[in-house]
Amino acid sequence: MRQRGRGVWALAILVVALVFGASLANAELVERGNLFVKFAGGISPTKLPRQTNAPIGVRVDGTVRTLSGERPPALRWISIAINRGGRIETRGLPRCRRGQIEAVNSARAMAVCGPALVGSGRYLADVAFPEQEAFPLQGRVLAFNAVIDGERAILAHVYGKHPFPNSRIFVFHIRKSSGTFGTILTAALPKSINRHGYLKRIILNLRREFVYHGRRHSYLSAACGAPAGTNLGVFPFVRVGMTFADGRKLASTLIRSCTVRR
Repeated sequence: MRQRGRGVWALAILVVALVFGASLANAELVERGNLFVKFAGGISPTKLPRQTNAPIGVRVDGTVRTLSGERPPALRWISIAINRGGRIETRGLPRCRRGQIEAVNSARAMAVCGPALVGSGRYLADVAFPEQEAFPLQGRVLAFNAVIDGERAILAHVYGKHPFPNSRIFVFHIRKSSGTFGTILTAALPKSINRHGYLKRIILNLRREFVYHGRRHSYLSAACGAPAGTNLGVFPFVRVGMTFADGRKLASTLIRSCTVRR
């Protein structure tokens, strides 16, 4: 019986790997019941100074699946907690206002808020209206620097052309925290936004360098905090969490490494 149980568990793991169709070497797979989320991402470059901060980019990638292939619950909340070694700098960076990019396509959003761009990405979702088969919804994500209620934020402008033009805005609120993760980005996805849809994958790349008062600055920067006597640092890079409409919460911490730049 024990041998048979091991065989069933091994088969389940194999099925999950096939569902995601990719190596899990640089990703974390978490599950609650038949709901699975694969979290991936990293920083670029991975060679950084030991003492001083240098510009970096951050990539976060989340894929949602069910083992049975059934429709997963709608995403209601997403959080991205970045290691305290990373720093966000917005002083001197232009800002975008929500009213400037509501109900417009990506080209128009860039035309009015391009100077405030801090990242981009892609999304893939399905829409299923009552008594109709689900159809794919995909498009582009543009991330703009903003201030909401006096606090730093990111306006994520989501736009797709297929199967019909659609535009949404998600607000990522940015707050500081103590402990391992010093910067936390959180966004709520209310029912009114995705009433008939459910997320399958979202990719967000944050990176921006700009000039302020004649000096170059970076929206994101970090140093490689390798221990004394070694040039390799291993650290919890980011903790990503998703909360779904049925109350399930899935989160994972991605461990990454850096090397000291000589």
